Amino acid sequence: MKAMNLKGRWVLVTGASSGLGAEMARVLAREHQANVVLVARRLDKLEALEKELEAQHQVDVRCIAADLSREDEAERLFQVATGEIDLHAAVLNAGVTHFGHHDELSWDAFKQMLALNIVTTTRLTSLLLPYLERRGENGAVMLVSSMAGLAPTPYQSAYSATKAYLINYGCSLHHEMAPRGVSVTTFAPGGIITDMTAGERFNSLRGWLMPVDVCARAAIKALTRREYLSVPGFVYRVGSVLTRLLPQRFFAAKVAAQYRKSLLDSGAAAPSPASRPTQP
Repeated sequence: MKAMNLKGRWVLVTGASSGLGAEMARVLAREHQANVVLVARRLDKLEALEKELEAQHQVDVRCIAADLSREDEAERLFQVATGEIDLHAAVLNAGVTHFGHHDELSWDAFKQMLALNIVTTTRLTSLLLPYLERRGENGAVMLVSSMAGLAPTPYQSAYSATKAYLINYGCSLHHEMAPRGVSVTTFAPGGIITDMTAGERFNSLRGWLMPVDVCARAAIKALTRREYLSVPGFVYRVGSVLTRLLPQRFFAAKVAAQYRKSLLDSGAAAPSPASRPTQP
């Protein structure tokens, strides 16, 4: 399949109210003149971004408020998004992380992470792929995973597991869908400067974080080039190679030491047994 031309085409972006999602929407409008369907829970944030994109880049924008931690929202979103316009691509970016000791994560928060990172992303993918295949215009889906999904990541254990699922799911679908005329790209960035990494726990890691605008441009480039698995940034690409070359236990231990230091520097000691969240 040829590289994508998104000018005047509709692209759906989830998790678009802030951070990487909002910046990818800006790149799509500014650099590709794409029309954008913005999806997130916070309608006020989406509408502010809609006004910005339409005023600055003369593209069409639609906003859909949806809580994608609820499985039924995926089908509603799909029906609304495809009801009056023809989608050509989708960037499934919505997700949530947890950086800290595994037993700080409550059971409800873990279920929300599974729902958002895995369940609704999978459901949307399962709805979008046959839709794009039927349209017969070589559309595309991009799943936003993380480098944390390439190898075990201590202190992001649950998040790492969900992102590993997305990498295996997306890379498998790439091969299944290529003969059927739809590209599937998996994007796996390292740390990014966003609201999700603004807390004190990331202070010692801040020098490793990628500017969000740089990451967004790399993401949309990967989408339009129909890449298989894209890791942006030279340092992170080297790291992705090392995860395959070095013994997994050795690599994970190095990450654990660095992350543990960042948590300790921020004052985030391991929770005592009495304070750990329990199942309801």
